[in-house]
Amino acid sequence: MEDGWDIRSMPGIGIGGVIIGRALRLDTGSNGIEVHSPAELTTDSEALLVRASARINLDRLPQLLDQPVAEVHAADSGSLRVRFANGWRLNVPVSPSAFGWIGSARGSYFTSSRPGGGVKMRERPQA
Repeated sequence: MEDGWDIRSMPGIGIGGVIIGRALRLDTGSNGIEVHSPAELTTDSEALLVRASARINLDRLPQLLDQPVAEVHAADSGSLRVRFANGWRLNVPVSPSAFGWIGSARGSYFTSSRPGGGVKMRERPQA
């Protein structure tokens, strides 16, 4: 894409697990997204700052269970946008001092944001 990457392995798949611990984890089968920094959850009626580690505004997150993912986009800047079929959005901005999110496919990490901006792709092993 011109400004980042659309993560094509997730759209159409429902959220099978919402795990809240030090981070927020959204599982879609063997794929997943971990959110380590504050994020914004936009619903039909409001925009909420959510953060798992500080236990801020987490009551809406279980409503994402079984919700199909419509789009996942990682921008070159390091921000992440997840749009759901019901119109809700989870936006993870660039984190100034730590990685804000990690994406995994088939159980393995493949991309993450970089502290201060940018995206890091997993290096493929040399043959």
